[in-house]
Amino acid sequence: MMFANVMRGLALLPLMLILVACGKSAAQQRQEDVATLTSQGEKYVKEKVLEPGAAQFRNQFIGKGGAPCGEVNTKDAFGGYIGYQRYIAVARDLTLLAQDVAPAEFEQNWQQLCR
Repeated sequence: MMFANVMRGLALLPLMLILVACGKSAAQQRQEDVATLTSQGEKYVKEKVLEPGAAQFRNQFIGKGGAPCGEVNTKDAFGGYIGYQRYIAVARDLTLLAQDVAPAEFEQNWQQLCR
């Protein structure tokens, strides 16, 4: 009986090795996680600006706290771009644009969450 169980286990070994080989590497998984977090950060920022479809992003990265950080250029009420400003997107209700808070407060949060 025990021999039959061992043989069944050995018969499944090649299948298990194939499945393991098809898995993602740690680097691939990390890259996908970064892309997902970055996309989520963009979504949160777009919810805060006047023209979400016109938002332009650059210098994006995931901060040490796992928060998406970067710069966004958005349009004002007159339709002109206002220039790139930094953002921190911790969550939907915890997304900060540099223009929304005092410079010292934003810098403190930037240092804590992004650098």
